[in-house]
Amino acid sequence: MVTGKKVLSATVWVLICAIFLAIGIAGGFIGKSKVLSAIITDRVDRTFHIPVQNPFGQDVVTLLVLGCDEDWYFGGKQLIRHQARSDMMLLVRLDFANNRITGISIPRDTLVAADGHEEQKINAYHLLGGNDASKDAVQALLPEIQVDKVMALNFDAFKQMIDAVDGVDVYVPKNMNYDDRRGHLHIHLKAGHQHLNGDQAEGFVRFRHSDDDFHRTARQRDFVLAFKDTLKQHWTELGSVADKAVALTGHALTVEQIAYIADFAEKVGSDNIQMGMLPVVDANDAHFDLRIDEAKTPSVLAQYHFIDDGGNGLAQQQVQH
Repeated sequence: MVTGKKVLSATVWVLICAIFLAIGIAGGFIGKSKVLSAIITDRVDRTFHIPVQNPFGQDVVTLLVLGCDEDWYFGGKQLIRHQARSDMMLLVRLDFANNRITGISIPRDTLVAADGHEEQKINAYHLLGGNDASKDAVQALLPEIQVDKVMALNFDAFKQMIDAVDGVDVYVPKNMNYDDRRGHLHIHLKAGHQHLNGDQAEGFVRFRHSDDDFHRTARQRDFVLAFKDTLKQHWTELGSVADKAVALTGHALTVEQIAYIADFAEKVGSDNIQMGMLPVVDANDAHFDLRIDEAKTPSVLAQYHFIDDGGNGLAQQQVQH
């Protein structure tokens, strides 16, 4: 039986943290970055009590965040599928009015039928039709939820962001060895204090074999804290890092939107950040298929403020200017 533990899809969340951590810290420095310029303008306006326009036009925004596999030819020739399977799926709800961020991860093996297709694993829809198909599949699985934006994370930009600050010092809690030749992912890290470059950092945050949820989440948190310390030491590179963070989102958000979120995220207290997982049950032990737990799902969606207690979708509130 698979239970809906209150855990996060670790790799997706650590990348989201990296995006807004990089942008938020960089916001205190002046550089050539378009993101920094937008943040600085935003903060100057707030300082002098000039009304700051919400670039989303609504008080609540729901993001679907995808971490997608990359498929490669054998023999060294590269083939990247822009519509690869979504290895990780996370719904993030940004509530600007109530200074609250909540999220629910969706297990990739959850079965759903959408867009006239036969029932299949939800991660396959990105292969069939990219971001739009993934959005339709999530809304078919959870019809109470309206997805406003879809972000397909760019792992290459993540690696470039780490390399821009000459790597990150972290403690590797155990030997990590895993090879995915089809996905061109090779993880070979030794236990102990290590200095990780971009490729190694990707392996560190994506490694999930022989890990339980508790230890994996702790490892992701350690990486984010180490990355934060590294950013402060390499402040001259923050403009470049912030722009890489924009690329990491797959350019799904405008510079103004990212600047607005970065400023918003900085003000949100830890008590107002809640993350969990969609409750599922085993559908077929032989094929590792999962089904949404229809009895538990409404209470979980309400707990993380995606619906109200009556089971109704929370309406997107228009900003009053």
